[in-house]
Amino acid sequence: MKKIYLYTSLIAAALTFSACNEDFTDWANPQTNAQEEQQGAVNGTIAAAAPNIDLNQVEGATPIVNFVSAANATEGSKVVFTKLLLNGDIEVPFSTSGDLLMVNATDLSEAIKKSTGSLAHTIRECNFKVFADLMNAEGASVLMPIETNEVAIDVTTFKLPAIANESAYYYVGGYNSWNLSAPTPMEANADGTYSCVIEIGDSEWFAFAPQSAVDNQDWNALFRAQVNGDEATSGFFGESASGFSFCCPTGGKYKFTIDPQNWTYSYAPFVDKLYYAGDAYGWPADGCAMVKNGDEFVGYYYVNTPSYGSFKFVSEGNWYGGHDGKIEGDDNISPDHEGYYKIAVNWDAKTYTLTEVTSITCVGNHNGWNVSDASQHMTYNADEKCWELTTELTNGFKFAMNDDWSISWGGANGDPKSYDLLTEFSGKDLDAPEGDGTYSIKLYLGCEGTHKVVLTKK
Repeated sequence: MKKIYLYTSLIAAALTFSACNEDFTDWANPQTNAQEEQQGAVNGTIAAAAPNIDLNQVEGATPIVNFVSAANATEGSKVVFTKLLLNGDIEVPFSTSGDLLMVNATDLSEAIKKSTGSLAHTIRECNFKVFADLMNAEGASVLMPIETNEVAIDVTTFKLPAIANESAYYYVGGYNSWNLSAPTPMEANADGTYSCVIEIGDSEWFAFAPQSAVDNQDWNALFRAQVNGDEATSGFFGESASGFSFCCPTGGKYKFTIDPQNWTYSYAPFVDKLYYAGDAYGWPADGCAMVKNGDEFVGYYYVNTPSYGSFKFVSEGNWYGGHDGKIEGDDNISPDHEGYYKIAVNWDAKTYTLTEVTSITCVGNHNGWNVSDASQHMTYNADEKCWELTTELTNGFKFAMNDDWSISWGGANGDPKSYDLLTEFSGKDLDAPEGDGTYSIKLYLGCEGTHKVVLTKK
C-alpha cells in the first residue's frame, strides 16, 4: 500500500518564538524527567513547533508540536490526535490547527506545576509526546494507535509577583492579633525557604507577609490562600490581592514554612522531643527518647519478630505509625526480619530510615585500630539487650558500627572513663578501667543519653 506522509506547511516568521532575555536564577532546581519507556514501536513523528516558548509572551493558544508523519498509514486514512503528554505522565489540554497541536499558556503552566511541584519563574526543559489514532477515511473505526517520538522544548514560565523575591518574610494572623506592624519574623533556611515555630490556639487564621508589605502596611501584598479558610497543610498560594486567609483548626505548636520562589507553603505540628516505643518496651508513651542530630532524630532498636517486632513514634502523647519509610497512618512499623537497627527520623519530611546494624567492633590500641577486625565483632544478647565480647584491652578503645567509622561510640564529655554515659557524637577514646587485661564487655545501646558499657576484668 502506498504510504502517506503528513507534512505541515508553516510560515516561519509567524511561528518563531524566543526565550526571555532576562537574566535570573532558577531557585527551584528544576526537576528532570527521564524519557518514558516506549510501549511498542513508535510509528509517528513530531517536531517542535519552536525550540523555546516564553509563556509571558503568549496570547491565546500557541503551537507546541507539529505532527510530521505516520508510518504504515494506508491511503485515505486520517490521524486523530488523542493525547498530548508532558514529561511522561502529565496530560496537557490542546487544540489543533491542521497538523499543529496548540496549547494555552495557562494550561501549560498548570501542567508544568503538576509535573514539578513548583510555579517558579525559570526556564524548564519540557518533553512532549503525542498519542493519536489512525482512522479510516470515514472516521468510523480505528485502524491502529499511534505513539510518537518525544521532543524537548525550553519553556519560560510565568513571572511571579515581586514579593517572591524579597529580603525577609513574616507570619501574620490571630497569633499576633493581625498586627502588620509587629508580625512574627520567619527564619531564612539554606534552601531558600523561610520558617517559624509558634504555638497557636484553635481556629487560627493566618497569612504571610513580605518585607515590603510590612514596610508599606500593604494588606493587598500578602501571600494568601486560594480559598478563604483553606485548611490544607501544604500547597500553592493564591492571588496576593484575594484577601483569602488560611485556617489551622487545631491549636498546638506548629512549624510554618514558605517557599516564595516556588510559590508554596506548608505547616505541620512541630516536634522537638520524639520517642519510640514498641513490643520491646511495653509501649510506654515515654519510651526511648531519640536524640536530635541535625535534621534527624536517632535511636536504636532490636527486632526479634514477633516478640519485639513492632514500634511507633510518640510525641507529646500522640502516636505515629508508618510504612515504607513514611510516617503516616496508624500502622505499627515492623522491619521484615530479625536484627538490630538504627532508626533515623526526619520529622519535617515525615520519613524514617532503618539501617541494620550488622556488626559492632570493639576497636582500639589492642587491635591496631582495625575497624573491620572480625575477631573483635561483638555478639548481640537478646535476653540482656546488650552487645557482648570478651577480649584483651588496653587504654584507648571505642565501639564502631558496621565496620566503619561513620558511627561510633566513646566517652561522653571528653571523659575516657565515662562508661555509664557513652555518646555517638565525637566520643572520647576509653581507658581500660583496671589496666591492661582480659575484659568481659557488655555494650548497651538505645538512644543518646542511655548508651553505656559494663567492663568486668577477668
